[in-house]
Amino acid sequence: MKTRLESENFLTLDGARGIGAMLVVLGHSAMFWPGFPTLPLVPLVDIFFVLSGFVLAFAYEPRFDRGMTPRQFMLARVIRLYPLYILGILMGTLVHLYANSDNTSGMSLTDQLLNSAPAFLMIPWMDPNSEYIYAANVPAWTLFFEMVINLVYILIYPYIRRTSGLLVVLAISLAMFIAMAIHYDTTDLGSRWTEFWGGFGRVSCTFFAGVLIYRMMGKPRETASRRSLLSVPLILLILLYGINGPENWFLARSIILVTIVGPFLLWLYLIVQPPRWLATSFAALGGMSYALYILHFPIYEIVKRLAWRYPEILLDIPMLGSFVVLAASMIFSYAAWQWYDEPVRAAINKRLKERRARIKASANQPAQGAATNRAR
Repeated sequence: MKTRLESENFLTLDGARGIGAMLVVLGHSAMFWPGFPTLPLVPLVDIFFVLSGFVLAFAYEPRFDRGMTPRQFMLARVIRLYPLYILGILMGTLVHLYANSDNTSGMSLTDQLLNSAPAFLMIPWMDPNSEYIYAANVPAWTLFFEMVINLVYILIYPYIRRTSGLLVVLAISLAMFIAMAIHYDTTDLGSRWTEFWGGFGRVSCTFFAGVLIYRMMGKPRETASRRSLLSVPLILLILLYGINGPENWFLARSIILVTIVGPFLLWLYLIVQPPRWLATSFAALGGMSYALYILHFPIYEIVKRLAWRYPEILLDIPMLGSFVVLAASMIFSYAAWQWYDEPVRAAINKRLKERRARIKASANQPAQGAATNRAR
């Protein structure tokens, strides 16, 4: 018999999410790697959108069929994403304000705070000191597009309930993505204002690819039962995203990773579970992956400034700074996940459940009173 952990979690997928988040941290801190000013990890973010599409389809499509409303779905998504998001934005804003305390932009502290306010509502904002749509915490751009595609998903669900409709949406999204990638000569779409509109095609084609995989697997209601050590090399296949290629093939390489390799890896992660003795480790990697992804960038900014101040410690030893960022981010993210994110979400869900119970009880009272009067 499957345990609750095994039946509700795709543990190999969880392990891959954790490894992927760690690679993102190393990629963002590549300034500490001699000879590697940038790592070719941009398409790695896209596999997270593919995973999101599958996981949300697995968790919510049966609820959609039972009548879950867009309001209920989006509320569930906000509760899931917002606590760690707001922590990351708060950390990032403090670091960003400190980094721009020399006031080279000519903006007062009050103006800078007002300018950054939209980010606290998951709304992109213009900042004169940055090209990114979320200057205070660059990875937060994916959360904006995640919420957008989640809203689109529930709104068009009646039209894509049949796989034929989903295929049409996926084909249009794929065409948008490839056209934008060719136009901008990159698949790094959505994080900067210069390629902002390309992000919609990027996230929609990857997200709906994940939904399609769920449908193609027969809409499974449980995870795979096969356990194997094969899960370990499978999650390490995500390292393929770190392999560079000839410069003239870089765009083609990135498009292939986004549209073919990512969905294929997702399918591999779904067909096998790790052995029982690795299950908890894989679940922990997956559990902390979101926190690691959304919280690491402010930590990187802090370590980067420490490296500028104390170069003899963090710059003279190759790669040390990068692993300091990774270690500090993992420790902080694990703590934030365990002692902040999960308790906060549990408290919110408990209050919502109690509120629904009160509303239901108050709605039943008039009906019970009317029944009593009729009986008299």
